[in-house]
Amino acid sequence: MTVWLLGVVRSLVAVQAAAGGSVVGTVTDAATGAPISGAVVALADLHRTAVSDANGRYVVRDIPAGPQHVSVRRIGFAPRVLDALVPRLGDVVIDIALEPLPVHLQAVDVHPSVEIRGLDDTALSGGLDRTVTQAAIRNHPLLSEPDAFLAVTGGSVVASPETPNGLHVRGGASDQTGFLLDGIPVLSPYHAAGTFSAWNPDAIERLVVSPPSPAQPAADALSGVVEGTTRVPTDRLVAQGSFSTTQARATIDGPLGFGGVRFLASVRSVFPGFVAPKHEASYLDGNTHDALLTLSFPLGGGRAHVLGYASTNALDASASARDSIAPFDSRRNAFSWDARSVGAAWSRAVAASTRLTVRSWHAESDARARWNSDTVSERLAANRRDEGAVAMVDHAGASTSAAGLEVRRSLTDYGISETEATAGFVMHSRAPVITLFGSHARALGAGLATRLAGSASTVSGHVYARSYAELRWATSPSVTVTTAYVHAHQVAQTLRNAESIVGEIFPVDLYVVSSGNGVPVARSDDVILSAAYRPLDGVRFGVQVYSRTLGGLALVAPTTDAPFSQGRFVPGAGASEGVSLDVAARGARYGFVASYGWQRGSLEYRDTSFVPGYATTHLLETGVIVFPSATSSVRIGIIGAAGRHATGVSGAFEWEACNLLDRGCEFAGSPRTAPALGGVSIPPYLRVDVGARKHWHIDMGRHDALVALFATVTNVLGRPNVLTLASDPTSREPVAIGMRPLAPLAIGLDWQF
Repeated sequence: MTVWLLGVVRSLVAVQAAAGGSVVGTVTDAATGAPISGAVVALADLHRTAVSDANGRYVVRDIPAGPQHVSVRRIGFAPRVLDALVPRLGDVVIDIALEPLPVHLQAVDVHPSVEIRGLDDTALSGGLDRTVTQAAIRNHPLLSEPDAFLAVTGGSVVASPETPNGLHVRGGASDQTGFLLDGIPVLSPYHAAGTFSAWNPDAIERLVVSPPSPAQPAADALSGVVEGTTRVPTDRLVAQGSFSTTQARATIDGPLGFGGVRFLASVRSVFPGFVAPKHEASYLDGNTHDALLTLSFPLGGGRAHVLGYASTNALDASASARDSIAPFDSRRNAFSWDARSVGAAWSRAVAASTRLTVRSWHAESDARARWNSDTVSERLAANRRDEGAVAMVDHAGASTSAAGLEVRRSLTDYGISETEATAGFVMHSRAPVITLFGSHARALGAGLATRLAGSASTVSGHVYARSYAELRWATSPSVTVTTAYVHAHQVAQTLRNAESIVGEIFPVDLYVVSSGNGVPVARSDDVILSAAYRPLDGVRFGVQVYSRTLGGLALVAPTTDAPFSQGRFVPGAGASEGVSLDVAARGARYGFVASYGWQRGSLEYRDTSFVPGYATTHLLETGVIVFPSATSSVRIGIIGAAGRHATGVSGAFEWEACNLLDRGCEFAGSPRTAPALGGVSIPPYLRVDVGARKHWHIDMGRHDALVALFATVTNVLGRPNVLTLASDPTSREPVAIGMRPLAPLAIGLDWQF
């Protein structure tokens, strides 16, 4: 009997143990109701787990009957623990909603190959264009602080060292370079006295310098087009900025929270006289600002983009170098210039491979100056205003084609007077421009591809044609050779004296449009041959050879020794030829760039010719940035130049380039150009800069903030470089005007969160 009962009990226990239910259900997001995949459902007492699938469903089978503890966890959500009574047979359904709880993870610095100019996520090209991304601008070894325009210089793109007064592409004057920001024309995008580009680098995603194309009629350029693209706003608020001894800037972008609208806003102030002693009149004084706002949003089945840009500049300094401390001479030379651009673009697909783009804009610049000579005080007022609209259709298939119509009106005013009440020389110009343009690109086979573009414009009753022809040959996966012919014209030219040293603090071009006023339409013919070679993924070599002829130039320098035209100019021509070599290399902890440019250029008028000041014969720029750790970097930059020419200075003049130890920038006196244009041969230039940066991550709750300190020491060799020569007012002997000494160039911090 006892044995029989014991067997029954054992059988019941075995049946009870074999029997069991299942825990099933769905894991969802409590905020949105969306299913959560990858959630871990655990019965800790039994060491049993299951993971929810893509639909949020989970199943834990064969659970012994009775009470069980059920826990649910998923990264990014608050965990939950529940008590469940599992039946002997069948399922118990437990649907679980998890509350979102973002988990802050410590930032991890990942170092892929360093982005550097020439290798920054751009496809292999033949080298006609120069592209630089925002990351490559920040990593540029020659820049103490990011500068969008200086990041593209070197080789065939030239800017004066230390105090650039324009961007010169393939031997062209500064007024022959056009600027587009998100496809909208921008006039006079320069600052001065320590900061060059008037585009906040934190707002720029990419910069491309390319030959002038008929498909970009709004740029109105003869030598090259600088096209900037603003950053695409992210889906969350992001802020970044910097404060240093030269400038302060801030940028924020993200969603506005309605209608799919995203925005990017940036502001910047530059400090030309931040640490200058206020009692010494020779120091530059003034302020400089720029601001930018973009909006992008869906509209009418496509996407719209709106841009607003503004830049203001005001500088003044003593008009006398003999007695630079007030009150001995309280006269001041004053310079100011502003630029404003507003534009909107809308684009949508009208077929599988066809897109319609419509764009309109308003761009203007104003310049004012008060210039004191020994005998008279002159006032300058100049204004340019461009308004236009363009409609373009492009088709991408086996070949790529585009066609469009642009209607534009350019208005310029230029005036010189001795007082505000008196009228001196005044020139008003109006020029409606209508342009038809088109382009076509296709592959020809065997690694060959071609691109053709052309346009016809009516200006003041005349028709002007532009053309572009390019042939590209990929001889192997690592080598590309490109040749191009460019014929361009330009309807507006500057009346600034490009040979005047005043351009160091007054770089704005004073445009006058050709409209029956004697100002010719400038023209150029360029032949360009380039090649690129990438033997390895992180190494690139480039070479470019070019030859240019120019005509219809309005030359101001031969007619005046003042900084700007007094109402006269002479027609002239020019020629330029050059060779440039570029090398870029990168690794996980370093980036290296080097460029060499040789050029020979001249301007001709009547029976005379001269070498313009921007036509440096030999230019070498090289530098390396090294990351000793994931949070620190050291950069070394070297700039060398030989075969430099300048027009000498007459009259008393005191000059000192911007630097911290000398407490700012000095520009005292009213210097005029010497009679012999380009007649000064300047000794070779050499400068070595060393900079360092260190950043830290700071935990701010749900956000990770980045804060960095940086500093650059310039001219560490202490070399006495020369800007130009001035004649001593007493002895008439030439006196060298020195450039920046050994000094800290910039010290500051930047941040991002």
